[in-house]
Amino acid sequence: PRPGQPRVGRSAQLIMARLTTSALALVASALLAPPQAEAYTGTRASAFRPRLAPAVAAVPSAVLPRASTMAGGRSVVSMSDKQKEKTAASAPPPEVTFFEGPPSWTEVVIPAISIITVLGLVPFAAAVARQVWTKYKITNRRISIQSGWGGNDLVEVVYRDIVDVKFLFRFGGAAGDMVMTLSDGAKLEIRSMPNFEQNYDYIMAQVSPACREASNFKPLSKDPPPVAAMTDEQ
Repeated sequence: PRPGQPRVGRSAQLIMARLTTSALALVASALLAPPQAEAYTGTRASAFRPRLAPAVAAVPSAVLPRASTMAGGRSVVSMSDKQKEKTAASAPPPEVTFFEGPPSWTEVVIPAISIITVLGLVPFAAAVARQVWTKYKITNRRISIQSGWGGNDLVEVVYRDIVDVKFLFRFGGAAGDMVMTLSDGAKLEIRSMPNFEQNYDYIMAQVSPACREASNFKPLSKDPPPVAAMTDEQ
């Protein structure tokens, strides 16, 4: 040893060398070992996979929707045939128009005859305006009446709101008037309805059985339509 330097025994040097070697070995093992998160993820997935497989296998294949792959790698789930049939059966029927048109032309006859007098001009003009601006529409869901100045007023009634129907023939049965009592007590009047027998029987086939009973309904036409089952849309 140099002058002024403390003496270090041989045993102390060996201990320091062993400590240095152990520290390097620990550092090397830490650097070369796989990440702890990846090892945990693999263990967790393998532990849960046997539990999920029986549950998925127990579900019938007809209940599970089929998946198809589109361009771009996106997965699209399509309904089975049974699900499509069930959806189509629960959907309400489409709205079908049975009649649409103006009041009967017969309501213009008497005002036209009275036009020879000065006072007859007013009812004749009113009857002509009704022919132009008033429209009746009867569908399997509702009754619509367009009237007023320029046809700007629209009234719609669904069949479940009708509780009573009274009628009166006009012009020898060529047309007719109907007065409908609604569930809130209001009255709806339809005047000079053309094809009255067919339109009346069709309306009465759409209303509720209680309404037909309250109206003492009897078919007027030779070939009345069948009674329709009332849906939520009506």
